[in-house]
Amino acid sequence: MAGSNGASRPLAATTYRVEIGGQVLTVELAEREDGLYVRVGDGDPRRVEVAAQREDGELSLLVGGAVVRGLVGPREGGTAVVVDGQAVDVVVMDERAARLASAAAGGRPQNRETAIRAPMPGLVVTVPVEVGQGVAKGTTLVVLSAMKMQNELTAPADATVKEVLVSAGQTVDQNQVLVRLE
Repeated sequence: MAGSNGASRPLAATTYRVEIGGQVLTVELAEREDGLYVRVGDGDPRRVEVAAQREDGELSLLVGGAVVRGLVGPREGGTAVVVDGQAVDVVVMDERAARLASAAAGGRPQNRETAIRAPMPGLVVTVPVEVGQGVAKGTTLVVLSAMKMQNELTAPADATVKEVLVSAGQTVDQNQVLVRLE
């Protein structure tokens, strides 16, 4: 039996709590007879296919007929994703893990320090911030050149630069801490 979008009914569905750059979303992945579908928030389900996945973390997805390419790599406490030269931190939890994390944090102050890490090995092009500087969400903290692309690593939220650990011309490894914010 087809749904309103022409897709078959879900065989299995899992809901996740996804935090992307400080924004929290509900994402549902549903396996159907005709493929995998993703629905963000109250949006319509869109078919997703993995077009290519390389060992270096490059991933190509076909989402609703459009190709989305990016780099995906592990990062302490989550995953680093770079799409169109923009790096964001992503934390994904299934419903149970999200409830447990919420209950465990009940009433305790959260650690406000944030480490900005290299999502991939590369060369630091510029570091346009200095220790003590206040930065707004989205402010460029480090420009990293990797895989013939320049990637701007930005502040995930309003913060103060606590520590700058790299300088222009320096080569960095994947997951290396570049800047600390508080």
